[in-house]
Amino acid sequence: MPWARNVVPLLALFLAASAVVGCGTAPRAMSEQAFAERVAAHEARSLAQRDDIAGRLLRRLEYRHAEQQRFGRAAEPFTYDVLMLSSGGQFGAFGVGVLQGWAEVLDSSFQRPEFDLVTGVSTGALIAPFSLLGTDDSIQRIDQLYREASDRLATLRGLLFFLPRQPSFFDNQPLADRIAAELDLDTVQDIADAHAEHRKLLLGSTDLDLGRFRIWDVGPKSVRALETQDLSEIHRVLLSSASIPAAFPPVDIDGVLYADGAIAQAAFVGLDREEIVEVFREFAVRNPDAAMPKLRFWMIVNGFLDVEPELMKVSWVPVAKRSTEVLTSYAMRVTLRHMQFGVELLARDLDTQADFFYLAVPHDLELPPQTQRLFDPQVMQALAAEGRSLGRNPSSWRTEALAPEIPGSALRRNSVLPDTQ
Repeated sequence: MPWARNVVPLLALFLAASAVVGCGTAPRAMSEQAFAERVAAHEARSLAQRDDIAGRLLRRLEYRHAEQQRFGRAAEPFTYDVLMLSSGGQFGAFGVGVLQGWAEVLDSSFQRPEFDLVTGVSTGALIAPFSLLGTDDSIQRIDQLYREASDRLATLRGLLFFLPRQPSFFDNQPLADRIAAELDLDTVQDIADAHAEHRKLLLGSTDLDLGRFRIWDVGPKSVRALETQDLSEIHRVLLSSASIPAAFPPVDIDGVLYADGAIAQAAFVGLDREEIVEVFREFAVRNPDAAMPKLRFWMIVNGFLDVEPELMKVSWVPVAKRSTEVLTSYAMRVTLRHMQFGVELLARDLDTQADFFYLAVPHDLELPPQTQRLFDPQVMQALAAEGRSLGRNPSSWRTEALAPEIPGSALRRNSVLPDTQ
């Protein structure tokens, strides 16, 4: 994850301080029985949520089919579009740029669609609500957030920010205030309207107590928030997904501590392949006059897929930093490979067209010198410009993820077929 490049040196300082000073924060207590009940409740909720997401998928397919019928195109297959937005800290500016450039595409096969499902993790979670709405104005709003980020969204907690008694290096209140300003009543109403059409917005964060990835279904929460006129839970969900470990404090939601979803996984769909197959087959049974829908999975990777070669120093701080960079880079490459294979299997199982496309920051993109700032305006401007350039060019989308064990960049793949001439 790109944020690791900035946070790891600070984390190293924190660990060193911990060894010398000791932990200064108050412990959290819970009985073994209460904790066991929490674990059981999590598993039950996850299963119920999976069924609910599957049911909503079926209703969205039938909603789209009804639209086809109204226009006299019932026998024509429609396309179900999924957008996945990865983690990446300030590299989220790249993803916003892609969405902006994508709006300029005239080729009907690659125009930015109205997404049926949008998922986001960390910086991707900040972008996801505005991607679901899909208007030029909504994308402009999230673009403005990244343009104005700078250090105003991440201020150090004084000179002794690294001491263990501090909940984090940076104060997240400015980011929380900005999230609250952007996800206002009108925006939440738009999300609720999308939910009424069975379009899904799923965000991911990490339950630190249980060590589990938590999927938040924002649509129903938007409906409840409008009923109560209380948007605070939605704001905390977004803040939790973007709470980079050590940099920002974890977020308390109903007594549970949540942090950056990228701790567990950098991108996700929300349902596994077998469940998607089951839903699409159920749709075919219930709607025998309908053609099997097509699927398209789009992933925007807010970061590089390769680390830059670097002669390492024999010192634990740069080694820890480098190890984290390599770990997160290869984790994303594994995720892309799994996504590609999963989509290929979906096409086979459903006998329909299923496509997987992804974009990542090109490995040869030259960025301004890296600093220890979480949000560097010059870096984000360069990322946004590259994103817009790639987004407006349909040929930029990649379809094959290079196997992680094969050396080289997943973005620059030459033909491996032998020359038979």
